[in-house]
Amino acid sequence: MTLTVQFYTMIAMVAMGVWLGVAMDTYSRFLHPRKNKSIWLYGNDIVFWLLQGLLIFYVLFEVNEGALRFYVFLALLCGYAAYRALFQQLYRNSLERIIIVVIGLFHFVRSLFIHLIYKPIRFILKLLLSLCMMIVSVGVTIFWFIIKLFWVPFKWILLLLWKLIPRSVRSLLIKTAGLADKTKNYIYHWISKLRK
Repeated sequence: MTLTVQFYTMIAMVAMGVWLGVAMDTYSRFLHPRKNKSIWLYGNDIVFWLLQGLLIFYVLFEVNEGALRFYVFLALLCGYAAYRALFQQLYRNSLERIIIVVIGLFHFVRSLFIHLIYKPIRFILKLLLSLCMMIVSVGVTIFWFIIKLFWVPFKWILLLLWKLIPRSVRSLLIKTAGLADKTKNYIYHWISKLRK
């Protein structure tokens, strides 16, 4: 391994140490609550460290074909220590500001969506529903008006025909209707008794 490759390896591992500090702070901010330890949390920890190990090994493989030396671990430790000493507070403050900006932007976009898209569409749908109900109501009113308009002359014709029928036939029809009504009531009475 040449000196140039060793130098690049040292620089890459210091950078990966800084990245490891950044990744740990970001992970602990979003996915690592202080309370409620659970299997899900331990699974997340295992996946996080596996991904970090794979990423570090990938960078090492790209720089020096994956040759592990003692100074690689020292460079990682130096990069992590440099991050903790120099950049951690700055990064955490920046991360909090970014989170506040993203949350504010999300609320702004949500409010914009509600006021410019959701509420107008809901208003239009309510208007269309009211219009449909009004059309149906007017249609039903017109329909009943037409029925009544035709029913009155038809009722008069029926009354006129009823008066033209001889009295004996009328009384027979009334008795037949009464008998049919009594029969119907009698059948309903027995059906209700049988159901009990």
